[in-house]
Amino acid sequence: MKEIKQAIAKRDNLMASLQLARVFQPDSCQPDDYQRKVDLWIEQAKAFIGSTDLTPDTFKRFIKFFYVELAFSGDEKNYFSCEYSLLDYVLDYRTGIPVSLAIVFQSMGKTLGFDVCGVNFPGHFLIKCGFSQHPAIYLDPLNGKQLSRQDLESLYFSILNEIEDEKMPEEALHEASCDETIVRLLHNLKASYINGKCYSEALMAVELLVNLCPNDPYERRDRGFLLHQLDCTQVAIADYQYFIRKCPKDPATHLLQAQLQQLSEQIPDVFH
Repeated sequence: MKEIKQAIAKRDNLMASLQLARVFQPDSCQPDDYQRKVDLWIEQAKAFIGSTDLTPDTFKRFIKFFYVELAFSGDEKNYFSCEYSLLDYVLDYRTGIPVSLAIVFQSMGKTLGFDVCGVNFPGHFLIKCGFSQHPAIYLDPLNGKQLSRQDLESLYFSILNEIEDEKMPEEALHEASCDETIVRLLHNLKASYINGKCYSEALMAVELLVNLCPNDPYERRDRGFLLHQLDCTQVAIADYQYFIRKCPKDPATHLLQAQLQQLSEQIPDVFH
């Protein structure tokens, strides 16, 4: 966790993500080796772009390099595979989900000098590149497709179809900080492990989330669920109780209160 937090403090999305992958794959993920791989691609990108001008045209050359020459892409058929949230796998197979692909793209783009960042868009992480004398360019990280304002609004309302507001709020397009990006990556990883019923790995992910977001009761609730699945009943009860105290009006609270009653009945009395 120390290495992850150090990378976050330096706003190094790529190294933070690689250190995260190392937690789950300590034998196969060597962050420095993967950093050297990305550095080599950056040198190749410089030669491919052929210009140091930071214009929309040179940025589009970089997009072509990333998605055509390097052939990075998203796998929409296996979207919930945990590997696509582990950066060593993403770099080895050049396949990922929006947030993991955006992390690689952003790291390379910023080193090349572009004002590129991730956008913590609801339901679908995006890439944004700003220019001093031109409008910003937004990309879908899955395929490098450029998104117009209309595309962005359509995507926003297709994901949040119950929102009553007529306009997409501008904050939906704000830059994602490094810690927000890593938390988003961890949420995907946690969901993938839970979906695959890999509860021990999911617990590792949620422990990291609790460490990064210590005051988030929803992470404590999820940790309680996973501890419950792993038969760590007493610790699960403590997390459920924390959530109930912090979120008494949440719809899940009534269900958890009933769950707590059942769990308490399962714990035998301990005599001292």
